[in-house]
Amino acid sequence: MKRFSKNFYIRVAVASAVILLVMAISTLSVGKADILTNAVNMVTEPMQKCFSFVYDKVSGVVDSFVKAGSYAEENELLKARIAILENDYSDIEAYKAENERLLNLLNMKSSMPQLNLQGASVISIEADNWYNVISIDKGSGMGVKLNDVVLTAQGLVGTVYEVGTTWAKVREIVDMESSISVVCARTGDRGVLEGDFNLAAKGRCKLNYLPKNAKVVIGDRIEISDTGSIYPKGVYVGKIVEIYDDDDGLTLTAIVESEVNFNSLSEVLVGS
Repeated sequence: MKRFSKNFYIRVAVASAVILLVMAISTLSVGKADILTNAVNMVTEPMQKCFSFVYDKVSGVVDSFVKAGSYAEENELLKARIAILENDYSDIEAYKAENERLLNLLNMKSSMPQLNLQGASVISIEADNWYNVISIDKGSGMGVKLNDVVLTAQGLVGTVYEVGTTWAKVREIVDMESSISVVCARTGDRGVLEGDFNLAAKGRCKLNYLPKNAKVVIGDRIEISDTGSIYPKGVYVGKIVEIYDDDDGLTLTAIVESEVNFNSLSEVLVGS
């Protein structure tokens, strides 16, 4: 009986110790997964990551196909918008260039108060191998007369040779039939500026009958002369770019280059 009681108490003590140990371990492991759960998660976590990666990629591809139509439409709208903006920019640049030309003409008119000048638009350009002529939208009804000068801010364009009520024709200085008395602004040497077939395309003319002892040099400024000329003096014509002796040995010839672009005239001044 005593032996039974002793064994009983020992077993109770051991069981109590085990229970206390388990409770202690449980207390220390609060918030941590048990061994089985941890093992399962270690096995399944890489698979879950793989499935998640594949799902994200597949979802992205599917989403791209779904949205492809809207992207294409949006792209076309953007292209159209860009085209509109580029066109608007071109218009702005054109208006800017036009305003600059008009401002230059206005400044030129103000700088030449001795001339009765008015603005005119070029309505046609008739340039071929033989003639260089333009038509403007001002005529006798607006006071335009024969031999009136036509100018741009870059210099003399030509002179009026035919006049209608609402229009006039202008012979450019590079035309073969053009002939104007001119003078070198620096030296006072005088000659006759004439159009030349071989020079017209380059916007150049011949300055003939310069005296042999003329002091002109390349770069000199040439203007309309007041001697024997029906045109107003002092109007800028161009600059000398070449000088050579004539065959007779008595005179010089110079090549004068205009700064006017005769192929793109749009606005001019006309008057006398």
